[in-house]
Amino acid sequence: MKKNRIGIRSDGWIFVRKCVLMMKFVFIFMMCCLFQIQAAVYSQQAKVSVEFRNVSLEKVFQELERQSNCSFLYNHRVVEARGKVSIQVVDKELSQVLDELLTKLGLGFTFDDNLVIIKERTSMWGKDSVQKGLRIVGRVVDEKKQAMPGVTVKLTGTTLGTATDSKGIFSMMLPLAKGALEFSFVGYKPKEVTIGGRTKIDVVLEEDVKDVDEVVVTGIFTRKASSYTGAVVTMTAKDIMRAGNQNLFQSLKNLDPSLFIMDNLEMGSNPNAIPEMKMRGISSFPLEETGVRLKGNYKNSPNQPLFMLDGFEVTAERVMDMDMNRIESVTLLKDASAKAIYGSKAANGVVVITTKRLAGNEQRVTYTGSVDIQMPDLSSYNLCNAEEKLEAERIDGIYDDANFLLYTQKQMLYQQRKQLVAAGLNTYWLSKPLRTGVGHKHNLSVELGDAETLRVVMSVSYNQVIGVMKGADRRNISGSLDLSYRRNDLIFNNTMTVNSNKSYDSPYGTFSDYAKMNPYWRAKDPETGQVVRWAEDRIPNPMYDAEIGTLRQESYSDFLNNFQVEWRLWNSLILRGRVMLSFKRNNGDEFLPAAHSSFASITKDSPVEEQLRKGSYRLDNGKSSNVSVDLHGNYATAIGKHSILAMGGFGISEYSYEAYVHRAEGFPNSQSADITFARQYALDSRPEGASSLRREINFVLGGGYSYDDRYFVDFNVQTSASSLYGNDNRWATGWSVGIGWNLHNEHFFPWKDLVRQFKVRGSIGLTGNQNFDTNEAVATYEYYTNANYLGMTGSYLGRLANPALKWEQKKDYNVGVDATIHRATLRFDLYRADTENMLTGVSVPTSTGFTTVKDNLGLVRNSGIEAYLSYGVLQQNRTFLTIFGSLVTTKNKIIRLSESMRTFNELRDKMASDKGNNRPVLKYVDGESMETIWAVRSAGIDPMTGQELYIRQDGSLTYTYYESDLYPVGNSLPKYRGNFGFTFEHNGFGISTTFRYQAGYQYYNKTLIDRVENVDMNYNVDKRALYGRWKEPGQVTPFKRLGSFQYDGDPLAHQEMTRATSRFVQDAKEVTWGTLNVYYDLQPDLLKHLRMKQLRVSCYMEEIAKISSIKAERGFDYPFARTISFSLIGTF
Repeated sequence: MKKNRIGIRSDGWIFVRKCVLMMKFVFIFMMCCLFQIQAAVYSQQAKVSVEFRNVSLEKVFQELERQSNCSFLYNHRVVEARGKVSIQVVDKELSQVLDELLTKLGLGFTFDDNLVIIKERTSMWGKDSVQKGLRIVGRVVDEKKQAMPGVTVKLTGTTLGTATDSKGIFSMMLPLAKGALEFSFVGYKPKEVTIGGRTKIDVVLEEDVKDVDEVVVTGIFTRKASSYTGAVVTMTAKDIMRAGNQNLFQSLKNLDPSLFIMDNLEMGSNPNAIPEMKMRGISSFPLEETGVRLKGNYKNSPNQPLFMLDGFEVTAERVMDMDMNRIESVTLLKDASAKAIYGSKAANGVVVITTKRLAGNEQRVTYTGSVDIQMPDLSSYNLCNAEEKLEAERIDGIYDDANFLLYTQKQMLYQQRKQLVAAGLNTYWLSKPLRTGVGHKHNLSVELGDAETLRVVMSVSYNQVIGVMKGADRRNISGSLDLSYRRNDLIFNNTMTVNSNKSYDSPYGTFSDYAKMNPYWRAKDPETGQVVRWAEDRIPNPMYDAEIGTLRQESYSDFLNNFQVEWRLWNSLILRGRVMLSFKRNNGDEFLPAAHSSFASITKDSPVEEQLRKGSYRLDNGKSSNVSVDLHGNYATAIGKHSILAMGGFGISEYSYEAYVHRAEGFPNSQSADITFARQYALDSRPEGASSLRREINFVLGGGYSYDDRYFVDFNVQTSASSLYGNDNRWATGWSVGIGWNLHNEHFFPWKDLVRQFKVRGSIGLTGNQNFDTNEAVATYEYYTNANYLGMTGSYLGRLANPALKWEQKKDYNVGVDATIHRATLRFDLYRADTENMLTGVSVPTSTGFTTVKDNLGLVRNSGIEAYLSYGVLQQNRTFLTIFGSLVTTKNKIIRLSESMRTFNELRDKMASDKGNNRPVLKYVDGESMETIWAVRSAGIDPMTGQELYIRQDGSLTYTYYESDLYPVGNSLPKYRGNFGFTFEHNGFGISTTFRYQAGYQYYNKTLIDRVENVDMNYNVDKRALYGRWKEPGQVTPFKRLGSFQYDGDPLAHQEMTRATSRFVQDAKEVTWGTLNVYYDLQPDLLKHLRMKQLRVSCYMEEIAKISSIKAERGFDYPFARTISFSLIGTF
């Protein structure tokens, strides 16, 4: 058996070998770059010795750089035109060597400190221009008077230039004392300064707060924002870090409400789970109603947006675990004009994540660390204390019995419990599995190199998230190496990331197990202080499970490598090729010892065979790989007032995964946490598995035209073939057309001084969705594992094929306005999206041997508006105050679906007829929303009888529940959502806060069902079960009477369980204080003494408070939490 276990995980060595091979490739690439770099030398006057025969002049320069303390500046084409040279010198001064070498080649040189400038002797400035000129020095600082290293300084109209050093100082020799210098740096407004004969020029650069917004990063192409027609939102690294520092999803939740990240009511703040999310409504049949658990994470949720990291598709799991310090910007692509380049994957929107790149010559080391404290939030729980629970039991009649002997025993039990309560026993079970979780994050980043040749960014991070349930833990270690090398017109870039993650679920079980425990039960022995096995007679204590070695853990390791080559043929034409390789390995272990509460029903009196089956183990193994290759070209030119943009490219990709599950049972003791010690496979189980292989090829073409930056038009076409689709529909084509008008650039526009931007845009297009299983379109077969014929194994058809299956199509219509008026920035969008060919199971005749087959059907429409407004209340020097707010409305409507879903709806009606069902069923009916709540209407509780009155379809009242009376009683999709807040900063001190709100929807309050009416009085209940229920005739109450009783006139009719009715559907409104960030940047004078470039201390608070019109329990399996974090960022 041990041998089998090793075999299960032996593929890990393949994964390791692939990682090693890739690291070797990256190491060789880095070494090649290092040999090419123009390395520094020691001194301008140093003596050198060189010997070369028939080599390029550039190679000689490289050797001279290595032996001296100088850098060489020259025109590559001029130097290459001199051909091969030979040189042999021993122990000569650098100036003498250069004079002998260059004079015969028609070249000259000058020294500018440690910079050697090589030029032709006859140039545009005259014969002696290389020996005469003007030397200019200066310093570049920002608005905070901090030195700016790496600023590009260039003589306007030429290629002559330099860059500032670590102190912001530059020095350069100019041929003439006239002209102008141009200063530029990423994130700052470029500045041009006239020389005018000056020899010293100091410059202050202003930060361009809209720099990132000036362009739109789509993951494939970069577009100019002012002439772009798509509906996009770009959030910078500053925006993201102001909104939180836990993970990217938590920050996005507070930034843009168009990406709706819902609270996970089941999993709460579990660090090992992510919530479900959607952009601009729901358009596919959901697979799950709660959050997606991270166990393998091989498939995406059908309504989840597409995530692109540096141009390549990644999973939500990778996004959640990535180091936030690496993020440069996040762009949301919402309408067809923005997302059509991704064709059949973009229907749910696209989240484009761009990581940071080294800019300029700046070399720095940055450390970021934080201590994160999570505190349980139990404000939604309203359970009875010990005294109240005993009273509720008394009213319910638990201690009554017609049999005198049983009555006496129950009364004795009641008195015994009452004495314990009177003595002070009141166990607060909710606190038993909880703690204040203290986690921490650390990141160290090193940036080296220069802007012209080799750039290196190395980063290592560690993140440990300690959950509020004891034992819940998520640890992530990642490292990345980013290499960028420029050789003439070629730019090479390679980014390698290695990630290792291990997570533990709490061994204390689910939180709901503690919510139901009676407060008069003990958790520990009062004499020994030890956790007791039984809270009361045969009532298992859930705390005991954590004491006996219960294990629930998952882990994964992945390797990601992105390689890119960019060729700038001309200033207007760029070709870009990319290769992405990704490998991932998953493992999971779940061990429940023999003494676990799951086996409490198996006693010593149970059959021996059952006793031997106590204890279980589940082992998960999985691996996945992703390979993508693409080539794209981008051409942009301007002819007078006409600007033309053309884009095109193609890509191929392959994604595969395979996962296996083994279940075993029967363990001799609680310490045997290894599947090889199991007695046997679990009863009626065998090894299970799933695998998938998806291949795709795509072609994309796009273009744009702009006239005088006033009128512009965009178009995109993407066609792709995927193995997901049926044989008859392999190819899918997405397209978009957009138009725009910069009204503020018109000559007749009257408010040019007040209105800096007023852009009107509109788009229409078609995109698709393919978030479904690989084998939906093909026939699948299963093997007969219990028998064979003549030594051969047989198979049978497991799923019908549908060769006509095709992609879900979404047609988007969008009209928008972008405006900047005085200090106000406005963004407004009106959209409509129609989704056709939705994938679902359709009923087929039983004569086929199957009940359903996957097919495309229906039409669903999502529509709404998105409005965003920010206003700069105060903007003075180093002080500013900005307030902001947003509003999003969403409406979902089924246009054409119900006839195809008739059988599905009939099955749901049958589920509603089950007397044990108390949840609304999910039905799809034309004219209704996909998130409509279906239940029977209620007239409330009859004051005379304490029974519920139901409203029939004809309006009459009845005491009988009929499933045929199901009615749309609410909609769980919020009609209004948004956020508001402010950001204030003064002399380095800053404060930023965000509130979220949502309203206009209904919530089915399950707490009122489970803990008030359908209660099991053997366990704890909500206080409303005691104080809000009907007790006597004439009493008006919201809840039925407590306890079992007989209907008047019918001695056989006992109270049935409460069913799904409109009585529990409540109008919901809530406001959440999402985040508060207080920070301080140390002043430049103090930083100078500390020899640092930046030092920021911050305090974050997240999910601080919630005000809701609904009183319901949240976090059924895992509680919610409030977070406070103390962060430090230091740059040297």
